[in-house]
Amino acid sequence: MGKKLEEIQKRHSLIKSIITSQEVFNQTQLGKLLKSKGIKVTQATLSRDLNELGVVRVPTSKGLVYQINQEGGEGALKNYIAEEVLAIESNECLILVKTFLGRAQGVAVQIDRENLPDVLGTIAGDDTIIVVPKSTKNIKKVIEELKTLLGIEK
Repeated sequence: MGKKLEEIQKRHSLIKSIITSQEVFNQTQLGKLLKSKGIKVTQATLSRDLNELGVVRVPTSKGLVYQINQEGGEGALKNYIAEEVLAIESNECLILVKTFLGRAQGVAVQIDRENLPDVLGTIAGDDTIIVVPKSTKNIKKVIEELKTLLGIEK
């Protein structure tokens, strides 16, 4: 096994251990906890690790905390994502997905992963995602696909 793969596995194991043993509210906190254990990691690497591990943020009385997705199913993930989305709107060219502040990136990743055939791509800010359809003729269809994908009631 290569050294890099060993480092990734060690980091993943440590992330799982930290998340299951205490409440972790954000990547900054998780990065500091990893650093205290001798592992320096960039925000981009940490985001990728959380994604690969299936880590989701779940609401608690103290705020959103990281948790390993125990169910592993798409249904659980859709429920979490549906809670992040406030509205889906469109004009004659683009579709906007409005989310809670700081949640657009995660929702956009889920949209991009699906490789919807009628979507060229997404651009995410802090609380808004621009979804670019391949054709303006398919905007209503794309909105319906997004609602299904994101687990939003139609």
